[in-house]
Amino acid sequence: MSYLKGFTSVNESVVINDTRENLKSFFDYGLLEKGNIINVNIPSTGIGGGLDHVLRPVSVRGYNDGQVWQSIRKNWVWESGFGANVSNNSSYPGVSGVYVGGTFYPTSTTGDYSHYINHPQGRVVFNTAISTDSVVTCDYSYKYINVTNSDGVPWFQRINLDSERSENSDFINNSGEYFLLSESRYQVPAIGIELTQQRSMTPYQLGGGQNVETTFLFHCVAQTSYERDFLVDVVSLQKEKVFNAYNMDSVDSNNDYPLDYRGVPSSGAKRYPELLSAYSGPRIRIKDTAIDSVYALNPRLYAGTVRVKTESLIFGV
Repeated sequence: MSYLKGFTSVNESVVINDTRENLKSFFDYGLLEKGNIINVNIPSTGIGGGLDHVLRPVSVRGYNDGQVWQSIRKNWVWESGFGANVSNNSSYPGVSGVYVGGTFYPTSTTGDYSHYINHPQGRVVFNTAISTDSVVTCDYSYKYINVTNSDGVPWFQRINLDSERSENSDFINNSGEYFLLSESRYQVPAIGIELTQQRSMTPYQLGGGQNVETTFLFHCVAQTSYERDFLVDVVSLQKEKVFNAYNMDSVDSNNDYPLDYRGVPSSGAKRYPELLSAYSGPRIRIKDTAIDSVYALNPRLYAGTVRVKTESLIFGV
């Protein structure tokens, strides 16, 4: 006899986590298909006339100084087929290597200058520290609009403004906001997805099943009202959209995550469409969208919140 219904193990993701992660993937990949990508090549003058291709050393607990180098922008593209600097070979997607003093070292390098690329954090990690006076550069592509979780919207406290202007002195001197690790900075424009207290369930049919409605807030944040309004429209226009979800528990049980714990693409890393094909889950319907609020946090930061009601059909409950 099972006393609790709706799940078989405490390790399952169940409804809320499944829905939110699939919403993130749906918007993240959908934006990528629509051109949400900035290519950075060596040499680069950047949007603001800076040095976007230059990486700066940062101090990270557990690593020696000179091991970890990060760029002005994180969230590097790893998905194959996108970006000027991303391999089209699906067996090894992602950034292919780094330059030190003008010499290219691919990610397959062994011995001196061996390293890996952490795509979500936009950084290169050397197995052995190199001189912090080294000139480290990299070709990469990054996602301009960031999609993430934002319960309680904690990232408002660490908003990283002017993150396309690598000519600014804080980035060049590795000071100010750029003295912080990339994990502690959040770059706009961004869409942050937050769970609300609104939840309802209605019977699907005799014998079992429930239509589960869960509401999320999509916080759309940008440095201009124009970009903020664009993001609000992007989210709002998905009303009545129905899309397939991938089963997170199946991905986990098969240890088939696209990125490993270091942020490195797995061999044959599956993009969102491949995850849907390999690990099909329940369909999700965006039942309703409504603008909840629109405001300016300060003269350089604009926000708008869209209330999104989702619907999923769940059996076994």
